Amino acid sequence: MMNRAVGIQRIARRAAIVSLLSILLVVPGAALDWPVANRILTGTFGEDRGDHFHNGIDIGGGDQVVRPALPGELVFRYDEGSDYSSLPRGVGSYVVLHHGQGIFTLYCHLANGTLGPVRTSYAASDQIGIIGESGDAQGKHLHFTVYDQEAGSAINPLSFLPARADKQAPVIRRIFLVVGDRSWPLEPRAVLKPGRAEVLAEVYDLREDVSFSWPLAPYSISLSLDGTEVSRLTFDSIQVKDGRSVVGAGLLTRDDVYNASGLMRLGAIDLRPGDAHLKVTARDVAGNETAKEIPFSVQE
Repeated sequence: MMNRAVGIQRIARRAAIVSLLSILLVVPGAALDWPVANRILTGTFGEDRGDHFHNGIDIGGGDQVVRPALPGELVFRYDEGSDYSSLPRGVGSYVVLHHGQGIFTLYCHLANGTLGPVRTSYAASDQIGIIGESGDAQGKHLHFTVYDQEAGSAINPLSFLPARADKQAPVIRRIFLVVGDRSWPLEPRAVLKPGRAEVLAEVYDLREDVSFSWPLAPYSISLSLDGTEVSRLTFDSIQVKDGRSVVGAGLLTRDDVYNASGLMRLGAIDLRPGDAHLKVTARDVAGNETAKEIPFSVQE
């Protein structure tokens, strides 16, 4: 659960962000920029991808030219169809750049044949490729990842990219309590029995550029009981520990954060006799915030 956080792990989690900040501050002219002109966000950092967290962002917008987020040196490039049997197939055609101090950027699902001639370094104006749907992509998009090698963490690119216009606050639809193998929606003024319950919530952010519902992961979510914070999770970095991707100071796995139905697991609360007040708060990178508060009572 999210309330497993400890201070020393929180320090380790922040190391990746400090590393990227340092390179942006000390390298003249360095500023992380969007790798495409049309900034259509179709997938966010930390989303549930079935058996792992999404370790980057997805950018749509059709056949856009992809350029470096920072000037960098070529580490590796792969044009799908080349004979590299040991390479991961899901990312399709991709390019990896190094920007100094162990900071790397990855550009995946590029259209086959658009990588152009091999070059050792890339300026901000150079073309890396064209957005495509190579690999396991479902529809044309660019998967973009920022990675800090020293910290061993993927970093949320939205924390450092120039802000996008975003007035849509996250959605908190339903909150559930789970005791044992029983689950039920928590309604205002519910009367509950004493015990210990896990809190689940249906929480998501939304794309602003479409008229239909396209859920995205929020940037952060917290749970409070009677004004005291029980848990908080921020999707700012993802590490790999013992072969599994983990997030947050508590090194939470995908199964710690999402249940089988995709609901977010917010932590456990003690149901003690008396009146109580539960609050769930979700926030996106732009600072839009939604809170849902539910009063209830516990009786013997």
